[in-house]
Amino acid sequence: MIMNVPNGTMLAAVLHGARDVRLEEVPIPRLGPEDLLAKVKAASLDFTDRKVYLHGYHPMIQIPGLFGHEWAGIVVAAGERADPRWRPGMRVVAANSAPCNEPDPVGRCRPCQRGRLSMCERLLYNNGAFARYIRIPGRIVSVNLHELPPDIPFEEAVLAEPLACVMHAVRRVPLSNGDLVAIVGAGPIGLMFVSALRARYGRTIRIASLDHHDDRLALAETLGADGVLNTQSGLVRARMKDVLGLERPDVVVEAVGSEQAHREAFDLLGRGGTLVSFGGVARGTILPLDLHRLHYEEVQIVPIYHHTPADFADAVRAIVSRTVPVDRLITARLPLSELRTALGMVEERTALRTILFPHLPP
Repeated sequence: MIMNVPNGTMLAAVLHGARDVRLEEVPIPRLGPEDLLAKVKAASLDFTDRKVYLHGYHPMIQIPGLFGHEWAGIVVAAGERADPRWRPGMRVVAANSAPCNEPDPVGRCRPCQRGRLSMCERLLYNNGAFARYIRIPGRIVSVNLHELPPDIPFEEAVLAEPLACVMHAVRRVPLSNGDLVAIVGAGPIGLMFVSALRARYGRTIRIASLDHHDDRLALAETLGADGVLNTQSGLVRARMKDVLGLERPDVVVEAVGSEQAHREAFDLLGRGGTLVSFGGVARGTILPLDLHRLHYEEVQIVPIYHHTPADFADAVRAIVSRTVPVDRLITARLPLSELRTALGMVEERTALRTILFPHLPP
């Protein structure tokens, strides 16, 4: 049955092109039979939003289109055939996507049949988090919507989506006792890696955080890094040996998203090591590799894209249990009316994570 669908319009961010995001009054989303409508209590700006803003497009946004994909809020309405367990007033967080993952395996795409749900050929994305209300498509409701306990702030829950991507990487790259992991980049993702790896492996592994900013490296130490290195002055290998006793890590995570950072990460790797290519780069970016090293040292490259429902569930659990303290990554809080200021912060990388509150007054 339909429940209290709000009428009228709402304030929302609409992407019109490169560096062209406007706050506009748009119709409150109409619901399909299995959809839900939620009031957005908090939303987050991330590096993907930065790229979309600067380039002016995303494959899953029809321009002009609603903008933003990380949010948490309260269920306010449902379509006539929506799952009855979701009721008005429930505090929820949802992922920004869902794979096809049909109940009958024959109906699934080839990657989903092989268990590679992040590679789904029919992956459904959902945008529109920078608004007062958001529609949750039925497919996302069925696999990627979670209830939040009353003591978890919405502003922390919104970080479940990026943390799910980190959980995907942690799951895909198993580690052994005594392994040294170097994380290139101490932005929000790099810091999530430090915390998530420490939570999963305890002190059985060693973690090094590499970045240009001392304040971020200091935070990495408080989140569990065994050693930190400011890479601005170079000589990373020699200094890593001084700090951790090993010159070449067993696993290097690239959490910056540039060709240079990928090159530096590959150069750091030890024999039999694994490069986790996490940071996204522009189409056509080429990484020159020493194939001699790749072959004779059995170096592996494991690219990580997006997440699966299991990863998202793991991320929500980690936030609820506070085994990954995402609250420490939030460095700015603004009303939706100050979206332009928030986008400037993201563009200039002057904040770790900026949270927007659509219902706060200007």
